[in-house]
Amino acid sequence: EGSNSTGIDSGNNPHSVLLNMWNRGKRSLNLGLTNREIAELHYQGFYQLVDLEKDFFFSYTYDITRSLQHNALTMASQTFPPPPFKDQYAWNRFQTRELEEITGVVSSFYWVLPIIHGAFVQRKLHDYGRTLNLTLLARRSRHFAGTRYLKRGVSDRGKVANDVEHEQIIHDETAGAEGIFSSFLQVRGSIPTYWTQESSVTMPKPPIVLNHIDPRYHATQLHFEDLIQRYGCPIIVLDLVKQSEKREREVIIGNEFRHAIDHLNNYIDDEHKIRYCALDYSHISKHRNLNVSSSLHDVATWAVNQTGFFCSAPKWKIIEDGVVVPFDESDEFISCSNQIRYNLGVPVLPMEQKGVLRTNCIDCLDRTNVAQFSAGVESLGQQLVVMGIRNAPKLSPSSNIVKMLIDMYVEIGDQIALQYGGSEAHKKVHTAGIETDNGPIGKHKELLVSIRRYYSNAFTDGMRQDAMNLFLGHYIPSREKVPLWEMESDYYLHNFHVKSGRGSLQTMKTFQNSFTIIWDNQDEEEKGKVENDSL
Repeated sequence: EGSNSTGIDSGNNPHSVLLNMWNRGKRSLNLGLTNREIAELHYQGFYQLVDLEKDFFFSYTYDITRSLQHNALTMASQTFPPPPFKDQYAWNRFQTRELEEITGVVSSFYWVLPIIHGAFVQRKLHDYGRTLNLTLLARRSRHFAGTRYLKRGVSDRGKVANDVEHEQIIHDETAGAEGIFSSFLQVRGSIPTYWTQESSVTMPKPPIVLNHIDPRYHATQLHFEDLIQRYGCPIIVLDLVKQSEKREREVIIGNEFRHAIDHLNNYIDDEHKIRYCALDYSHISKHRNLNVSSSLHDVATWAVNQTGFFCSAPKWKIIEDGVVVPFDESDEFISCSNQIRYNLGVPVLPMEQKGVLRTNCIDCLDRTNVAQFSAGVESLGQQLVVMGIRNAPKLSPSSNIVKMLIDMYVEIGDQIALQYGGSEAHKKVHTAGIETDNGPIGKHKELLVSIRRYYSNAFTDGMRQDAMNLFLGHYIPSREKVPLWEMESDYYLHNFHVKSGRGSLQTMKTFQNSFTIIWDNQDEEEKGKVENDSL
């Protein structure tokens, strides 16, 4: 083993060593390389930009592509084989798809391990006479993934940019053998209409452009249909963009978003209508007589009361006006659920989250981080009551658990901001709601964050976007395609109606002909013959 046919170890063969050194030298100087070798070096460079040791995580024993509530339902149903992982959050889906097909549904569960891109923070707290584990998970969707100015809005399949699912899990170790678990889900994502912002070195804040007319808001409809399928109803939208500006920027896309929701709600019954709430974060935070923290708290309370949260073994429940009463399994709804479970074998959890809070600003970074923290604090207070740890849902801002939650949301918000925007988050939370350090140190910090974000958006985001498109399989290299680094736009890679729709074939021909791509099959075969002869 390890030797060639002549019995000489190739690793110790001086001719082989010299040949390898010569090839490496040629590659480093680009001397005598074929076009194919140069392209391979380019693609290797793109792959190296995707650092799997940073911002990626996985688990051997737990399906982290799905929520705790879904995994609890799976365990209760005891299905075999286990349901496949949620490929929306599996960033190695393109690399493992062939192995999944070969191994089949039964065996792929044991061979394929999904890798999640996002953030993971976990802390242990000894408080209230309990040992509590607090976990925050942020799962970034692989659909329409990208960087700040290069991925905005929605694709024609309803996938939005910067789509991140946040899960807040609390575990009481001291309650029973396995303890009590509770989780709360919320999501963030770009405004689901067609809009863009063209980044420029000379324009730090490029204008917002509605780049595609969709009078029926079909892509927006697909997006909300996907949310309903994933989380149920109600879908609560918290829109944090500016509602008035002297020179309109955010107002343009904010009005379009409201029109889209009004249009969709015309065709939805009252029970399933999208519940929209606009909160001008910037205006409220600058107004003397208004408090953005209390405004966000009111919205968070309203949203959490409608969606609820998951708890594996609730001891109490919160009814109207915040009244806390014992959790009684003989209630009409719970007894009905048990009847369904007995007759149909359908697993029903005692307390489930139904629906989700969807938060957005323009970037879905800074303002969104603060709003999601407000929802997390409100949910955490109610979770502790339901689990029998506290008797009142309102948490003190100076309590140990709130201070810990602040640090966790700041950390996870910075990680998501770095992945999408290229810098840490601007606005951070503290015990009073928002960090508003107007001193010289605070201003210098904000300036440095702005400079880092500007540099990333103007100079490095293009390469990062190309690396994502290659790694996620949106672009597959071939001789007949334009090289990834020469494409002016990746628009057609993410929009199905442009990429392969029959009705838009002529448009696609025109688009790719601009890159000197040959569409005629006969011409392609002749071109392939010429290339083979030259090789």
